[in-house]
Amino acid sequence: MSRRFRGILPLALMTVTVLAAGCNDKPSSTPEAAAPATSAATADAASPAASPTPAGPTKNEVCTNVTKIVIDGSVQIADNAVKSIDERWTTKQVNEHLRASFGDMAKKVQAQASEVADPELKAAVEKTAAELAEGAKSTKPDTFLAKDFQTLSKDLDKSCAS
Repeated sequence: MSRRFRGILPLALMTVTVLAAGCNDKPSSTPEAAAPATSAATADAASPAASPTPAGPTKNEVCTNVTKIVIDGSVQIADNAVKSIDERWTTKQVNEHLRASFGDMAKKVQAQASEVADPELKAAVEKTAAELAEGAKSTKPDTFLAKDFQTLSKDLDKSCAS
């Protein structure tokens, strides 16, 4: 088994840890977030005031969703790293699985971008999707994982923090 395969596992696990630590978990279980789950009478009373609210997910929802997509993809990469060792994958197989993971994340993140109304956030989400798509097309996806993937969501983090 080459060192290259064994090097992917710690890197993938580190990525999951860093992304999880970087999540800005704003409490979604606050009374405001739980309010829609109350009674129908409360929902009916709130309807006239709710009409000026823009359609689509909130900024926090988009940020949380994109972060979850990237973390879930990182977990998949880590799982595949373990499989690659156990099943003795070839370099070609490892690269195919990495590209597939990046491509899957790119599609899911792009779907989030299509729902965003805020132009700054939309640009950051689209940039994240484009970067993931580059990883999916890369001739060396393991290099993308080691470098570009580590700084993937800098712009998104800035947009979500503001």
